[in-house]
Amino acid sequence: MTGEKIQEKSFLIVFFFVFLTLVPIISSTAAEDIPGKNEYFAIGTGTIVKGDLVRGKKSALRNALFKGVENYLVRLLGNQAVAAHFESLALRILPGIDQEIENFHILAEKQTGNRYNVFVKIKINENSMAEKLRETGIFQTVHQSIKILFMVSERRGPVEVFWWQDAEANPALTPIELALHGIFQERGFNPVNRIMDLPSSDLLTGQFSSNLQPREAVQWGKLFSADVVVCGQSLILDDKLILNLKAIDVQTGYQICKQSGSQNIPSGNVDSEKILDIMRQCVGRMAVDLCPCILKNINTAPKSIHQLDVTLAGISQPRQFQTFSEFLKTHITGVKSVTPSRISDDSMSATVDFQGDRITFISLVLNNQDIPFPLHLGQTDTENILFYLE
Repeated sequence: MTGEKIQEKSFLIVFFFVFLTLVPIISSTAAEDIPGKNEYFAIGTGTIVKGDLVRGKKSALRNALFKGVENYLVRLLGNQAVAAHFESLALRILPGIDQEIENFHILAEKQTGNRYNVFVKIKINENSMAEKLRETGIFQTVHQSIKILFMVSERRGPVEVFWWQDAEANPALTPIELALHGIFQERGFNPVNRIMDLPSSDLLTGQFSSNLQPREAVQWGKLFSADVVVCGQSLILDDKLILNLKAIDVQTGYQICKQSGSQNIPSGNVDSEKILDIMRQCVGRMAVDLCPCILKNINTAPKSIHQLDVTLAGISQPRQFQTFSEFLKTHITGVKSVTPSRISDDSMSATVDFQGDRITFISLVLNNQDIPFPLHLGQTDTENILFYLE
């Protein structure tokens, strides 16, 4: 090996160990920047006119808040829905964004000539936003295909009623079912009519308790071709209605939401119509949180994290691997960490913790518009993912 080669390899090894030392520090710093629930980051820009710095800053902040809300709407509704309802969003949602922002923090700001830039963390008030989207009819249109089956038992004193105890008898809808059907239909869901749509199945003759397990709820959901099963219990105890609900995603089998509520019942004789009205009030309050929760989490159960062995070959200097590593952490959705593992003359390897599978990772890397340099996928006899610099 020539002196030049030895010197180059020594430099790579030194860089490799320095990089290993810095990884925990970098990872710790990055963890602080992960947004919390309902939080979004945005950069806003404003123009400073006639030296008015205050107005320029306000303009930049307003621009950042708009961007944050826009990003939230695109993630919640999807690109197609935003395009289809753009006029309603532009006229009825975006002009009143102040009401939908719970709080914000300016993380950084900088004046450059006659322009003022701010970097802002924004927290969205999801309940307020969901209510406004419902009022404009956007939720009803976008999510009208979500089919929901209610399996909520009703207990009053020692008597407990639940329709899946004898589904073939086609028992009438209970008061709590009527309340749930009405409120969820108003909010754009498609409640299953279990009486009209009762399928034939051996499942109907099975023995089930009132307290369904998630796998049992999924069985019933699949039988009725539902997307979501809302199960739980309605309990009338003395002068109070207590309602416990949980939502199960039929496709994944995961419990995606859970909500409890209560409502006082007036003393004295209360007829069935009044009980139904009390149930509607209780369900209505709970739906403010429960409906957006279902819409946000359906079919989005977390994927398993896989450790991928990734190699970048054809490098001429260590900085190329550092750039590639930063690209993975910044631009590839699902990458949780990148830890250097091996080094050779013209390549460096790393263990990448990725939330998803190997094929998805490769596709995201090769098709990303922010890729720092042209790459092509190499062939290996192992599970190692080999990228070559072109």
